[in-house]
Parts: sequence; C-alpha cells; structure tokens
Amino acid sequence: MEKYCKVVIIDDEFLMRQGIKYMLDWETEGFQFVGEAKDGKEGLHIIEEMKPDIVLLDIVMPVLNGVEFSNIVHEKYPEIQFIVLSGYDNFEYVKTTLLNGAVDYILKPTINPNEVLQALHKAVKKIPGMQ
Repeated sequence: MEKYCKVVIIDDEFLMRQGIKYMLDWETEGFQFVGEAKDGKEGLHIIEEMKPDIVLLDIVMPVLNGVEFSNIVHEKYPEIQFIVLSGYDNFEYVKTTLLNGAVDYILKPTINPNEVLQALHKAVKKIPGMQ
C-alpha cells in the first residue's frame, strides 16, 4: 500500500481552509488531507490525533497564533514540516517563521494550486523516508 504524506490546514478563515482543501486533488498528488482547525489550540488537538507530516499554518489567528503554535509543535514534534500562510507581506513574520523551521511562506492574496504544490513538494524533501 502506498503511503501518503498527511496534511492538515490550520487557519481561522473558513473560506481559506475550504479553498485550499478543494484546490488540489490531494491523493493524485501523493498527499492525504487529514484535517483542519480554526485556531492554534484546536490545531494542537488535530496534530496529536492525526499525526500529520505537513501543516499549512496561518500566522495571525485567535487563541494561539501561528508563531506560538509553531514553537510548541516544533519542540514536541520536530519532524512535522510547516508551510506558512499569511495575508501579510511582513518581513518580521517571514523571518520569525523561517527561523522556526518553516519550509515556505505563501501569501494568501496570491495563493494558487501550483504554489501550494511546490511548497508541499519542498516540505516532502525534508521528511525522512518520504518521496
């Protein structure tokens, strides 16, 4: 049986989560979409339950923002790869998330399937045993 790379989306914008969720034919591309969360706190539960390989993560969210979330998960699950989603072209956000180990930083206003797929493939290269 083929092993799919498991992906979750954590973003407070429902439409953004739905857009990304239906943007790709996940399994055809070698990925399995396994869950979504509306904030970092809910995201921690999804991570523990689903054990994803990659997290598409919004930076600005209520309850537990993306930077705080990535710090917690990076400590507890260093093998999980992050792709940051943001509506803000802010150097400090980019710098902080990349220093926390993010694989890529995608601006929401210009997000497209090719960009998401390229970022996912970049993340896969950092996961031992995954192709």
